[in-house]
Amino acid sequence: MERQYDLVVVGTGVVVDSRPFGGTCALRGCVPKKILVSAAEAVHGARDMAGKGVPAGSLTIDWPELIRFRRSLVDPTSARTEQTWAKMGVEQFHGRARFVGPTTLAVGDDRLTGRRVLIAYPTNGWDTRFML
Repeated sequence: MERQYDLVVVGTGVVVDSRPFGGTCALRGCVPKKILVSAAEAVHGARDMAGKGVPAGSLTIDWPELIRFRRSLVDPTSARTEQTWAKMGVEQFHGRARFVGPTTLAVGDDRLTGRRVLIAYPTNGWDTRFML
């Protein structure tokens, strides 16, 4: 199906993404990492205080429980993101995008044509060198 847009954005879970929507930070990066690092820092800090009034020298992490907690926070992110975008009227396409024209992308059976196409890739910022 041919579809016309002012802008087609590829990557980072915005419009077309082959991975679950929500972005690297929320699903695979910052958030999951902070949960795990926080647990490790809490145990390490308590162990450092052993013998100094904090009897926590044998404190350990229950990894299965910690992973369940992490999943309970991270796993619903994709569904929430999709619902929020749908309410805002953002069309979403799961799959890999490939150029089939100067500003036309194929995603499965769909053809997305934009006056402009922005390829966003996971970095610390936007790189406008890829604005077509």
